Amino acid sequence: MHEGIYIAASGAFKQERKLDVIANNLANMGTTGFKRDGMSFREMIPPFTKTANSSASLDPKPTAFQPDPKVSYVGIASMYTDASNGTMRQTGNALDLALDGDGYFVIETSEGQRYTRNGNLKLAEDGTLSTHEGFKVLGKNSKPIKIDTKGGQISISPSGAITVGNGQQSTPQGDLQLVSFRDPTKLAKQGNGLYRIEDPSAGKQPIKNVSVQQGFLETSNVNPIEEMTNMIVTMRGFEAYQKIIQSIDEADEQAVNAIGRLA
Repeated sequence: MHEGIYIAASGAFKQERKLDVIANNLANMGTTGFKRDGMSFREMIPPFTKTANSSASLDPKPTAFQPDPKVSYVGIASMYTDASNGTMRQTGNALDLALDGDGYFVIETSEGQRYTRNGNLKLAEDGTLSTHEGFKVLGKNSKPIKIDTKGGQISISPSGAITVGNGQQSTPQGDLQLVSFRDPTKLAKQGNGLYRIEDPSAGKQPIKNVSVQQGFLETSNVNPIEEMTNMIVTMRGFEAYQKIIQSIDEADEQAVNAIGRLA
């Protein structure tokens, strides 16, 4: 098979993957605290070679149908998440919280602790502070926070201290557990705006430069114009690879027909 087919096909597949990433970014443009994903490419050399003296191969295809190891192809260098902050949108809801700076809320799930930037919270029937998906929000003591609202209005300080009061007297209700990571790229997305530690080298550590903004939500950091531009460029790249494959296929067909006439 013509080696150009492999080169063009590898490029087309990677452009298709990139389109999936862009589409997911656009679909989550309105998701609170969502961080856009990106993809970078690299040159890839086939890991398998086959010599005249070799008796086995990592690929069972005949030599004639294997990509030429002297030719490079398109590979994915990395999938990454853009951890930059979104903008602050004021809601006036006492249980809407946004983090100004690098940090995460700590959430309890059935699979263990998870981390999120989505501060769209609520109170369960028993007063437990939780996400709208029902995951409990943890305090500094790593236990779920319970709030007794009978004493008045809920106030949350920039440091995450929760109190309930009537303006003259307030009662402490607990402190939000806020954490940061030395390398946020080691976190893996898990859905519902949650992250898990994929690699211990992420370096979980106490929060430093962050403040809790009560009555605000952080919007996603997706730039729709930039994503639409990337989508158009990527689609054109995908179409270009398709045309290359089609041209090679037509050239091969013409060559076969020419040989047939000579025979």
